[in-house]
Amino acid sequence: MIAVFIAIFVIMAVMIYFVTASLRIVTENASKKVNVYFLSKLKEFDSDFKEKMNELEELKESKEEVEQRIKILKQDYNAMQVSRFYKPRPVIRDAYIPVSHYIDNGFFADYKTAKNLLVMDKGSIIKTVLERFPYHGNMDRYNAAKSILELLNFNAIYDLCTLEKTEQLKVLYDSLKKKEKALLGEFIEPMDEIDEFDILDFISWLKQTVSIQTPILTAYLGEEDENYDNVADNVVCMFDKNVCEGIRIVYQGRLYDYSIYKSRKKNEHIY
Repeated sequence: MIAVFIAIFVIMAVMIYFVTASLRIVTENASKKVNVYFLSKLKEFDSDFKEKMNELEELKESKEEVEQRIKILKQDYNAMQVSRFYKPRPVIRDAYIPVSHYIDNGFFADYKTAKNLLVMDKGSIIKTVLERFPYHGNMDRYNAAKSILELLNFNAIYDLCTLEKTEQLKVLYDSLKKKEKALLGEFIEPMDEIDEFDILDFISWLKQTVSIQTPILTAYLGEEDENYDNVADNVVCMFDKNVCEGIRIVYQGRLYDYSIYKSRKKNEHIY
């Protein structure tokens, strides 16, 4: 009887051992599966978290852009209230389009009208000026004044300025030809004393003489590729960036203006 109980006890102990071992194996496998599942979910959460953070940054940037647009719109609204020339402009829904507000909205219509009026035959205008105003200058005075200006370069002027007025005139007079001496005499004739002579004033007077007596017609044009030198031998064309439309002609000390000219003190061409 005792042997039976011992056998039963041994069998129950073995069964308990196997059940415990099985439970331990099942528990370990379940723990591993839970850990794997938890790690996979954690990776997914981390990926979602990064994506949400990126979306949050994009929303912040969008918010800043919207705030900037609102600020610009407020400025435009204030400008609209100030300017009496403002005209409302349609804006496409859900689209922000910055619009320039011009002081005078009629400018472009006026400019187009002026441009149409200035459609001209520039070569014909040059011919007309030459025909209606023939050259009446003095070529001898022109050539003499031009020759003296070529003689009086920077070094020559510097050397003369180091001398006394009397010595200046003597050196200058000895360097000139007959017709050139006549021009010098004409310049100093009104002077009461030799000390009144100034070499720089003399040069300015010579330039003015050349400008008045020149047979050259100078045409100032707003396009670099325009050229009407073939109209006549005494025609010279020059580019002037301030000529918006048309042509400006300088001939025999006079200006014939058929242009829209952008006049500025800093870059205005001196004729």
